Amino acid sequence: MFAMTDAPGLHRCPVCFKTYKRREHLQRHRSSHTSERPHRCILCNASFQRTDVLKRHLQTCDAGSNASSSRRRACDRCVRQKKACSAGHPCQNCEKRTVLCKYSNLNTSGSNAAVFRPATAGPSGETSETNANARPEPSAPNTNEDAASSFEDVPYDDLDALIQAAVSGFPVLEVQAVPDDWLDVGFSSTAAATEPFQQEASASGTSSSPASEYRGYSFSYLYIFTSRTGLVSSFDCATLTQRQQIVSSFHQAYLTQQHPELLGALPPLFTPTEEWPRPGHPLTGGPPDHGLTCWTSWLHNPIIIKLQQVVLLVKNAVTDKPNNSTVSLTWSPALQQRCLHFFSPWRFAKFIELYWSVWHPNVNFLHRPTFDPTSSKSILLAAMALIGACVSPDPEDNEDARMWFNCVEEMVFTDNDFCSDAESSSSGGEFTPPASVLASRRKLQALQAAYIVCLYQNWEGTVASKRRIRRQRFSTVVSFARDLGIDTARHLDYSRRPKHEFNWNEYVVREEMIRTFTWIFLLDTAFVIFNNLPHRMVIKEMKMHMASPEACFQATTAKQCIEEIHRWMSPSSPFCSILLREAIEDVCSDTMGPDLQDRFSQLGPLNLFAIVSAFHYMIFQHQNLFGVEGQLVPIRTGLRNWIAIWEQYVDLWSSSPLHGMAHDDRLAPEMMWKRVGFIRHSPEYWLLGRLLTDRISRTIAKDHDPSQGRSPPGSSSEEAASGRAHSKSVEPILDKYDQTSMRQVNDLITAFQDFHVD
Repeated sequence: MFAMTDAPGLHRCPVCFKTYKRREHLQRHRSSHTSERPHRCILCNASFQRTDVLKRHLQTCDAGSNASSSRRRACDRCVRQKKACSAGHPCQNCEKRTVLCKYSNLNTSGSNAAVFRPATAGPSGETSETNANARPEPSAPNTNEDAASSFEDVPYDDLDALIQAAVSGFPVLEVQAVPDDWLDVGFSSTAAATEPFQQEASASGTSSSPASEYRGYSFSYLYIFTSRTGLVSSFDCATLTQRQQIVSSFHQAYLTQQHPELLGALPPLFTPTEEWPRPGHPLTGGPPDHGLTCWTSWLHNPIIIKLQQVVLLVKNAVTDKPNNSTVSLTWSPALQQRCLHFFSPWRFAKFIELYWSVWHPNVNFLHRPTFDPTSSKSILLAAMALIGACVSPDPEDNEDARMWFNCVEEMVFTDNDFCSDAESSSSGGEFTPPASVLASRRKLQALQAAYIVCLYQNWEGTVASKRRIRRQRFSTVVSFARDLGIDTARHLDYSRRPKHEFNWNEYVVREEMIRTFTWIFLLDTAFVIFNNLPHRMVIKEMKMHMASPEACFQATTAKQCIEEIHRWMSPSSPFCSILLREAIEDVCSDTMGPDLQDRFSQLGPLNLFAIVSAFHYMIFQHQNLFGVEGQLVPIRTGLRNWIAIWEQYVDLWSSSPLHGMAHDDRLAPEMMWKRVGFIRHSPEYWLLGRLLTDRISRTIAKDHDPSQGRSPPGSSSEEAASGRAHSKSVEPILDKYDQTSMRQVNDLITAFQDFHVD
């Protein structure tokens, strides 16, 4: 055995052991291990670690260009994008996009720059007090004392507020912040660092700069998403206070006024005991005892029948375990009491309400106005109850739910409707529901239940559960979706049909199919992005219509629904005239004009989130093939078009009745289910794709740089001299595949976040 030594001529960093061919690159790299900023701008007093970053800053420093001119009222971002600025603190444009609003010419506490943070809600929906007051912050780095003081007013037991307090201090990402050595590139010139952006600009005929391409977005959400686990910590599940208000409002209004029968007598499956909370018990929050002897009411209550079916299914999953079963429980009278307690009427009703108000905005494929628990599949009700218990503000509910995770998983994936062959009509034509809409919905609900199981196991389950879902269960979900027929999930041309012929139930089945297949596609992309797992679906099989506007899907009556459909889903709208795969291809094909951008911006947050997620499919494929620089052109074109479309959506449609709702802090508990969930952070997925493609471009350019004297084996000297792109294997950015932890992506995001210019 021979000990490995450094190759001759390499210079190794004594801290992180990274090697460089040139000594000056190593010296420049060493500054990244210190917090010193010895190079200071004489115009705006900003400090930098490296001289080349300071030189680039001096070329664009607004303090110098405006020193002798009249005072500019517009913020830096509006000036850069040539937009009208409201001169607010923050301005309206920056507040809409939830980015920092910076005034380089505004004197604040002796500094020539002031930064105003918009009042934005974090992953949990909590609005930062500092952001709401919009206090100016100096551009100098925060000290440890400043960071600690931001937590003084946050209650120690409010995790949501603590997370938001940490997020509110994140810096805004600037492209100048990413040093060449971190990107594993030996370039030292600014021209080489901006080459991919200049190629895009020349293709579109417009001038562009790296700073303008990143538009001030940061990883405030994805940093938290990849750092923690759990549904509440990872998604937009409202704040702790909002969830408590939902439960309180549910007890006071929903149960007592709308469904008092759910607080009736105890179910006949067991004898009342002291352990069982009666109506009026402190745990129920319900009214005093009433009707405890009306046993006949229970025999005719369809809710109780459904819950009895759930308990029996759980019992079968525990008692009839196959050899490879993941259920480790043993059925006993005590376990039966716990099962009856968890799936009791009052608790089940609370969990379902929490599902709609807290979780539904994040994955909105169920239709609440027509949802009837008495006619829904028992496995779907059980899965929804577990999600509701996971997002409950009561820790007891969270703990109790984990006991039944594997049992409900077994119930769902052994269900007859889920295991039987689906009758698919994959002919590419219009989908015609069967004679019985209920029969079609049963298979769809079995698929939705399986998807919900994948969600709670992947974010709340054990490491073994997450691995099992990712490797086995989700593949079954994708196969079942294909059996149902992805290309059959299409709407009719409702604009040419009279209103009296409108079948609301048929519309709901079609829309739920479209949204369910969309969310299956999105979960597949999530595994690709965060777990580096090869995808199970392909873009070209997504031959389905786009999801309808929220105004149509959230309509509470058939009349209101058809009116919204005629208003928003006309033949000129993109909802029924374009397929998801066609939309992705159009965005990547060529630079879009303003009219086409406006047309696509009407698609709304869910459809736009599906499009930007598809880019990560293509990035993953490019990294793991023998890719060349030219293959990145459609991806970069799509990313450039998408961000323009998203900003058009923010400006024109985000607050309109088509898709938008009021801010979370203005919504009453009964309206929380209508808000937009975590997909409002879609620009962060765009930013991640943008930075990944940039790094891939730099890596390819490094390996094919003629000045380095490198050329692929078998190539001629003329090809090397001309700089022609060669097919060469480039190591992927994420080198570990099928990882349960999202550490790789978090490290990548953290590295981007750490390198910033104040």
